[in-house]
Amino acid sequence: AACYERLGFTLTPVSLPRIIPEPGRVPETFGAGNRHAIFTHNYLELLGVVNPQKWAAFPREQRGPYDLDLPLSRYEGLHVMHFGTDHIEMVKERLDKQGVACSGIREFQRNVQTQTGEHMMKARTIHFPPESNPEGLLQIAQHDTPGLVFQERYMHHRNGALALTEIMIVTETPRIYAAKYERYSGHMGKCIANNHFVVDLGLSRITVIDPERLMELIPGFVIPALPFMAAFTIKVADLQLVCDVLSGNNVPFIKKAGAVL
Repeated sequence: AACYERLGFTLTPVSLPRIIPEPGRVPETFGAGNRHAIFTHNYLELLGVVNPQKWAAFPREQRGPYDLDLPLSRYEGLHVMHFGTDHIEMVKERLDKQGVACSGIREFQRNVQTQTGEHMMKARTIHFPPESNPEGLLQIAQHDTPGLVFQERYMHHRNGALALTEIMIVTETPRIYAAKYERYSGHMGKCIANNHFVVDLGLSRITVIDPERLMELIPGFVIPALPFMAAFTIKVADLQLVCDVLSGNNVPFIKKAGAVL
């Protein structure tokens, strides 16, 4: 969190996710916590284990798509990608018709601090099998209480951040992975160049490239494992403001054409 605050993001207070471990039981926390950089239509989530004892005592098979142990054993970095929807039942119906392996619709909750006190955010999610997605934890989510999440008071960032617009996936088989994201999201992709694909989701996009293309875009990137989620892109109001914030916080950066890395 301190790192992302040095980058100029405003973060929400710590929130404790709750899941229903088994049918018929009430939602409960499981030792994980998160904080968020909120934008108008989406957000960046920092997720980690905040109660190691509770986390260790919670059975792995009940954590479902929230089991962080395997991803974090690969590397520390980007591990989760959520697709948003306003019609999760329709999405589930489409996935089933297409024969896409996925979970049923599950309930999800977490506590959220508001100006009138603490309230419980509620959402419904579909997750995809981890064995089909070694690059990370993939879900589709519908927020049933969006006003609790997208609070305007958290949308003002010192770096001028406005939106999360892109996530970059690196794999040795980018065409196959792009096709997978097309099936998951219901959006069509296109080939930008050799081993470079983009799936446009409307408000954001998934860029899928191979390691060679990654080195062209970000020279010197140290690849921790393959496949993996390599980078994300934030739209900002003013790149010079970003440079000023980073310089003031002693964060090294590289200027590129129309971007700061």
